[in-house]
Amino acid sequence: MTWLKRLHQLSFRSRLMIAAFLCILFPWVLTYFVSNYLTEDALEELAVNQSKQSLNLLGMSLQQILDDVMYTSNYVKFDSSFNQVMREHQLIDPDAPNASQEIALSLIEVANHLSPITNTVSPEYVTILFSNDLYYMNYPLSEFHPLDFKREPWFEKLDTLSYYDLLWIGAHPTYIRSGQRKDRFLISFGSYLRSVNSRNAYLIISIREQQISSLLENYQADDGSEYFLTDGEGTVYSSVDQSMITRTLPYEVNANEQQIVERNGEKYFLVTRPVAYSDWRLVNLVPYNETIGNINRMNKLTITTQGVLLFIFLIGLIVLVRELTKPLMELKSVTKSVEQGDLSQRAKMYGNNDITQLSSSFNEMLDTVEEMIDQVRIQEHAKRNAELEMLQAQINPHFLFNALNTIRMQTMLNGDKQSADLIHALSSLLRMTVNRNNSFITLEEEIETNQHYIKLMNFRHQHTIKLDLELSDGASHISVPRFFLQPIVENAIIHGHTYGETTITIKADINDPGQLILHISDNGRGMSEEEMQNIKEKLTQKAVDHQTSNHHSFNGIGIQNVYQRMKLIYGDHFKMDIRSTESVGTSYLFCIPIKKG
Repeated sequence: MTWLKRLHQLSFRSRLMIAAFLCILFPWVLTYFVSNYLTEDALEELAVNQSKQSLNLLGMSLQQILDDVMYTSNYVKFDSSFNQVMREHQLIDPDAPNASQEIALSLIEVANHLSPITNTVSPEYVTILFSNDLYYMNYPLSEFHPLDFKREPWFEKLDTLSYYDLLWIGAHPTYIRSGQRKDRFLISFGSYLRSVNSRNAYLIISIREQQISSLLENYQADDGSEYFLTDGEGTVYSSVDQSMITRTLPYEVNANEQQIVERNGEKYFLVTRPVAYSDWRLVNLVPYNETIGNINRMNKLTITTQGVLLFIFLIGLIVLVRELTKPLMELKSVTKSVEQGDLSQRAKMYGNNDITQLSSSFNEMLDTVEEMIDQVRIQEHAKRNAELEMLQAQINPHFLFNALNTIRMQTMLNGDKQSADLIHALSSLLRMTVNRNNSFITLEEEIETNQHYIKLMNFRHQHTIKLDLELSDGASHISVPRFFLQPIVENAIIHGHTYGETTITIKADINDPGQLILHISDNGRGMSEEEMQNIKEKLTQKAVDHQTSNHHSFNGIGIQNVYQRMKLIYGDHFKMDIRSTESVGTSYLFCIPIKKG
């Protein structure tokens, strides 16, 4: 992070000014955005709640109109006296000589039954169609012929209705000729009537769309909000704007939650409410900016004024910081001279403030540093003399190895090859022990060390121990920690050896994830399940008791020590497993990550 490094390289005065700037600017910016966010949320919630209240009131007014439609439909369907009149009307034979008189009298009877309803409730136009092409309507035949309804695309749906259903046909151009100028649209409803003498009858009720649009206009304020009556797909059935009727709103009107939509390039709240009896919806579009914009602008003006005042305060604070940090700049100049090696420089400040006390402490520190440098110079001189005397008293390890090699060669010349091999094994083992310059060696070198060790153990204890190697290509050149394998081999010899021949097998392979898989096994005495569990519990113990474990060990490192050491080197990437069976032998499995480079 380059900017962070540059910040650390700035002077204390500059960092203090930047901190003052951020401590004032950041809270102001945060206040600006949080205030806008919280205010906007509150205003949105208020606007939506007001819209919902308006829709509820509008819904109750609309329901009164729909209740009149439902009442008219139920009266026609369920009033017994009216149903008797309809039966008699359908029994008229249109071909009879006096049929026209009977039809006229019957229609008068129907009109007498319906007039109390049509004169007091909302439905404007009521039409009853009989299957024998007889009909009743409460409007003149010259205005519209009722049989023309049968050509409408929705008429066939009436046959699919149950007796109790109502088809919500929706808005369509008015079919009453005299009302086409005044009322451009009607909203109609259809119903299937009970069959009479095996003949069907249909009821069609129409109301003026203007009845509903006048309700919408009463709730539509001057703030640009709009109200619509739509079906579930968003097709407009009623609106103050007559051009919108039969068009489809491009919004999801069935959503129960409010939405923010775009209309004519402006943002609007979209709030909807279901209409009783049907899937129709009352829709309210509330202009976003008109509702929230003015208050937001006032809020932004207030916060901007605060920002200007804070900026003026910030300038005064920066000037004050510059004056207060002048002594620090002088102290920095003295520190720079000391850094370049001039320890004679001292800060010259007077007063009783914190910075003056700091400069006094700095001067005292320089005095102490000069004294300590003189002491260190004397001690270093004495230390060098002591190291020289110690080096002169040391025995060079190479002298020891060269002497052993000379003895080995002399022994071999005398014909004692076995003793010469033992001296060579001992010399190699001692060289590996003394040479600690590199904590990692190749697996091949580690196994060679164990071969020398087994050779010495066979001679010392008259054992018959055989080392069997199975190394895959490349495994022998993998770097491993020095002396990690010897304690395992030693444990196999001390605790696993029997009176017969003991074979220790070492298998090494490299798997795909980049791990060295090492398998060491013997055919010794093995261990019981209890002994195995005890060893596994000791492996994870942090402390290692060197006095009680492996006191016969060549290098004083036990299995527990090996496990802890490998964990420290490789961490959780190292895995180790021990398995043993009595009278069969013991095996160790090492999963060692291969070090890169």
